[in-house]
Amino acid sequence: MKGLTNYITESSWEDIIIFWFVHIDDGYKKLIAQQDSPLRKRGPEPKMSDSEVMTISLVIETFFNGCEEIGYAFVCQFLSHLFPDLLDLDRFNHRRRQLISIIEAIRRQFRQQLLDLKENVRLVDSAPVTLMTYTRGARCESVYGPEYFGVVTSKKGKFFGLRLHLTTTPDQLIDEWLLAPASVPDGKAVDALLEGCNDLAVIGDKAYNDEELEDRLWRKRRIHLLPLRKSNQMKQWSDDVRRAMGKVRHRVETVFSVLTTIFNVQRPRGRSLTGHVVRVATCILAHTMSFLIAQNSIG
Repeated sequence: MKGLTNYITESSWEDIIIFWFVHIDDGYKKLIAQQDSPLRKRGPEPKMSDSEVMTISLVIETFFNGCEEIGYAFVCQFLSHLFPDLLDLDRFNHRRRQLISIIEAIRRQFRQQLLDLKENVRLVDSAPVTLMTYTRGARCESVYGPEYFGVVTSKKGKFFGLRLHLTTTPDQLIDEWLLAPASVPDGKAVDALLEGCNDLAVIGDKAYNDEELEDRLWRKRRIHLLPLRKSNQMKQWSDDVRRAMGKVRHRVETVFSVLTTIFNVQRPRGRSLTGHVVRVATCILAHTMSFLIAQNSIG
């Protein structure tokens, strides 16, 4: 089976970059049309467009493992014919951070294009986003506080940083996501993660066992939370439900594997909390656009 991100090595980088830019620029123009006013309230439009900034951000996260200095130097040296109005790196980074909400809004446009509206099953999980080693966490300058010290139970390890929570479809398309401090448990984060959702069956691992949460989600939003049960729990799922869960539950782990190995989402290279968030948002946009590329022949 052809991998979701095989295009990175099999297609021309220039073809991929042009594909990204065309779709992002179309999405950007739709956002402006929807709000019927420019995104900037004052001053002229910059020579280097927001669509170009977002496209270069994808280049950095996809081809250069998130290393902004190396990725931007490559763009300046070899891709200036595609981006003739390049800024210096500091101004580019500033523009990039300003576009967090736009990056996510465009991703949601693409998600809606790709989503099967009849599919009401979601898979939920979380993964650590490490900002510093646990022992040096108190020296971190981008985030502060004991809430950023967390534990990875499955690996019996500790880390300092954030935790990425997300839901995906059974086809591994990312639906909702959020970042929370490392100490926030999965069960508490899932309530916020599913805030705008209704009429879903959500499959998770044993970390989501919480009868009060299950009852509240069902009463308020008609969301049926289906966590794997611990062996010592009185309430257990039927054999049919367990088999159905077993067929799809691991697919969310594959999503995290791709985000980690291809897009380096677990170790963002930001220098501030905003910098970390915009890098994670860009990685998730890149993952979503991989589905668009899979539907279109490029190169």
